[in-house]
Amino acid sequence: MDKNRKKLMSAFMIMLVIAALAVAGYYIINKQITQKAQDEVNLPDTEVGKLLAKDLDVAYPETPTEVVKLYWRLNQCMYNGSMDDKEFEGLLKQLRKLYDQELLDKKENSWDGMLSNFKDDKKKYFKNKQKISSYIVQKNSAVEFGKKDGKECAALLTNTLMKKGTDRVKLYEKFMCRKDSSGKWKILGWSSAAKEGKKYFEN
Repeated sequence: MDKNRKKLMSAFMIMLVIAALAVAGYYIINKQITQKAQDEVNLPDTEVGKLLAKDLDVAYPETPTEVVKLYWRLNQCMYNGSMDDKEFEGLLKQLRKLYDQELLDKKENSWDGMLSNFKDDKKKYFKNKQKISSYIVQKNSAVEFGKKDGKECAALLTNTLMKKGTDRVKLYEKFMCRKDSSGKWKILGWSSAAKEGKKYFEN
């Protein structure tokens, strides 16, 4: 009788443990599903929101091509999109994170100077019915890598289609990127791609 009672008690305890684990598992899974659903709801669904949500301090573009693509993506959103002043300034702050410190140190690229220039340019774009229609950035496999003043640099071409009223204009530019002390590629500057005779790197 004692043996049977012990067996029943053991079986009962095992069933209690299994039931407790099942309940705990249900709540954990349910919580994960609920959290995932909330995260999906909170994900930004506009281009402005997606660009503002990018944490460039943690997930910075790894190649010169990706850096310049993000540069044009930010510009296209700022000039073409509709947003409030806070969002516009947030996008400009993201753009400045792509710039080399040497470029930021130029007088015209101070925060106040850039903000004023970008706002003026956006007004001109609106007045002239101008938009950045599309852009193509040279693949990283075709980028020209080398050294300039002893630092790692990269030169790459972009092809941007600008829409102005009913006119279409293609803009060809060559961007120079340079690795900073943390190993991130930053935009040092750009110029017309027509100047193909220019020597960019040291031998």
